[in-house]
Amino acid sequence: MSKRYPRTESEIAALALRVAEGLATAGDDFPNPPVSATELKAKLDVFNAADTAAVASKNAYLEQHAMKDDALEDLEDAVKADLRYAEIAVRDEPEKLNALGWRPRRNGSPLEPPGETRDISIVSEGDTWAILGWKPPVDGGAPGFYRIQRKREGSPWEDAGTSTEAEQLMSNQPRGIELLYRVIAVNKAGAGQPSATVTVVL
Repeated sequence: MSKRYPRTESEIAALALRVAEGLATAGDDFPNPPVSATELKAKLDVFNAADTAAVASKNAYLEQHAMKDDALEDLEDAVKADLRYAEIAVRDEPEKLNALGWRPRRNGSPLEPPGETRDISIVSEGDTWAILGWKPPVDGGAPGFYRIQRKREGSPWEDAGTSTEAEQLMSNQPRGIELLYRVIAVNKAGAGQPSATVTVVL
């Protein structure tokens, strides 16, 4: 029989049950335990109930997240349908789309490169990783993706990753080195101006 104390929750719970049952059946050998068999079994019951509740809560969270995704997709479909209708309804006066917070389509106008990515910051960080966040440009063409670059002081910029979202996990980053990061919005027309820099030391 192993004397190493278990590490996983299921192994600890199994050992607790074994100890409680052993104390109950071998009371003459263990007459005065610090925690009686009854108390130990009660604590095990409390843990099992909490564990069951935690699993149920996790399942409920996953279900709720799936419902949110479905609701967002339904909302997007509805908004797009209204915008398509609105573009047709006021096609001779496209400026009226501004009332819906929508920019009129520029028929035949060339795509412009994005503007400057804004407000880059460190959202969170760990031993060898950092999550960078930023805001999209307010001018120029719509970004197709973002290019994340980094460098050490005095060294040239190097590409460190890409993202289609305004946030990116930078994993496996070197430790103990001051690194500068910046983000550039890119689309088919070209690249925008680099963002301001943010300094990371892991």
